[in-house]
Amino acid sequence: MRGEEIINRLAGLILISVALSAPLADLVKNQPGLPAEYPASFDTYSGYLDIPNSDGKSLHYVLVESQNNPAIDPLILWMNGGPGCSSMAGFVYEHGPYVFTDETTVLLKNQWSWNTNASVIYLESPAGTGWSLLGASSNNVTDDEIAAHDNLQAIFQFFKKFPEYKNHDFYISGESYGGIYVPTLAYNILMYNSYSPHNSINLKGIIIGNPYVDDSTDSTSGLMKLLWSHALIDYEWYNKLVADCDNFNDWDSVACNNVTDYIQLSLLSNLNFYNIYGNCFPQNGFAPPRGIIPPCAGWEGSFQYFLNQTVRTAFNIPDSVPPWAFCIFLDYTEDLVHGSLYVFPFLIRSGLRIWVYSGDCDGGTPFIGTREWISSLNLPIKQKYTSWYVEDQVAGFYIEYEGLTFITVKGGGHNIPEWKRPEAWHIIMSFLNGISP
Repeated sequence: MRGEEIINRLAGLILISVALSAPLADLVKNQPGLPAEYPASFDTYSGYLDIPNSDGKSLHYVLVESQNNPAIDPLILWMNGGPGCSSMAGFVYEHGPYVFTDETTVLLKNQWSWNTNASVIYLESPAGTGWSLLGASSNNVTDDEIAAHDNLQAIFQFFKKFPEYKNHDFYISGESYGGIYVPTLAYNILMYNSYSPHNSINLKGIIIGNPYVDDSTDSTSGLMKLLWSHALIDYEWYNKLVADCDNFNDWDSVACNNVTDYIQLSLLSNLNFYNIYGNCFPQNGFAPPRGIIPPCAGWEGSFQYFLNQTVRTAFNIPDSVPPWAFCIFLDYTEDLVHGSLYVFPFLIRSGLRIWVYSGDCDGGTPFIGTREWISSLNLPIKQKYTSWYVEDQVAGFYIEYEGLTFITVKGGGHNIPEWKRPEAWHIIMSFLNGISP
């Protein structure tokens, strides 16, 4: 046999082994509700990643393979926030290949899907979120450290199921409370890699949107500053904040809490907290089978879809799994003292590519707070604050530091890939290619 024939046969055997390595039991053979005129040109998988020695925890995942070249394209992990909100919201509202809009219950092809040039994992974390299995009822008591540990174990299990992805460039992404999940998981991976260099995970970078990172800047402080800067409160309430919150320096006093509570509960009662220039969608008296719905969220499409038995069957969800929930209540202890800010110096020193993007109309984790905690890192500036463009229009602004890039999205709310899809696609593709936005 000639050398060329040997090489071709070996290549064929390699391709066969790669194809067989994917778990056929997790393959979504026919996703319901897709537009007939857009047949899928990529494979989708849905299944479970068991957490060892956890008394029954198992995290649900969906993998959509790249529409370009899944054999070599990068791999992205995505996690929504909460804690306790389903990453399937990211799948059907933000950057999945087929999405609802806030106003529809019909899946539409998403030309700005992140899987145009990457394979994307949607991980429902922590245990109990969405279709993920909680196991023992005691697992409902959890915290940031447990979530980071379980997410690392889930990654190990994913690469066991899909060994063909083990050497791909790997990126972790998320939004909102993903500002905790993403950096702490990256930290755990880097620590694991230092002890197991022979079997390391090929982590290249992290990207987080509108992230909750530091409670001192990302919660009440950032929101009140945003409300004043965006003309949502007047001088009367601004002066009350200055007086009762020690000129924006003490947010914990009883007097300050009384002012901020009144502003949020009374003055902002009909405002979309997560997109202050967007619409507030009525809940229409719908009571989910379990869990909660974020205020003003356009939820109807996701519930109609994921509570449907045909959809559950297509996504390989066992009958024993409780109904899907947008967000659930967990006995979750947040580390308000440390958040995830403490890991950033380590992540930056490791050489990871780190991008943070923020919509400038988000009251959930306002860009003002994000800008403040980034500033506290005291990083040297490589590229001064400047505009970036989509379709010849200013889409926002960015600044490049040594080790971190911060990007704003003009007119963007909490979920940038939902309300600003072209801009979000531009950001993620620039990030993956290592070029400025």
